[in-house]
Amino acid sequence: MNFQQEAIQDLKTYPQRLKARDNLRERIFILNERYISLRGVSTSEPVKGGMSRQEEKMLDNIAERERLGFSLKVVEALIELTEKGLVALDQKERRVLDGFYINPIDNHVVKLCEELNIEKSSLYRLKDTALKKFTRSEYGIVEL
Repeated sequence: MNFQQEAIQDLKTYPQRLKARDNLRERIFILNERYISLRGVSTSEPVKGGMSRQEEKMLDNIAERERLGFSLKVVEALIELTEKGLVALDQKERRVLDGFYINPIDNHVVKLCEELNIEKSSLYRLKDTALKKFTRSEYGIVEL
């Protein structure tokens, strides 16, 4: 396993994971609200040989909430791991990884060099150092 490539992928997907976390929470909230409204409806006659349409909807809702809840836990765990890796960096290192991987923009190398007042070679060295620190912190890998 190439831990450095995994770390880069974690950084690149970090913004999408943050959005996914928010979307999953919202979907679960909506399903909870729908479930409450489904429970309020009662069927007056028992159904022979199976479930009523209302019961099917309730079970589908429960299953979907369980599935989304599991996905939410996974996404939250991945976000937490990435954030723990980022905490190990100083402000300059974090800014460099942000510019290269998390929120890249056009001409990020030139813009980062200007912002940090450093040359390209220094920027790439700083990026490599920051990426190693991040990878070590996130994955616990000492030798890269």
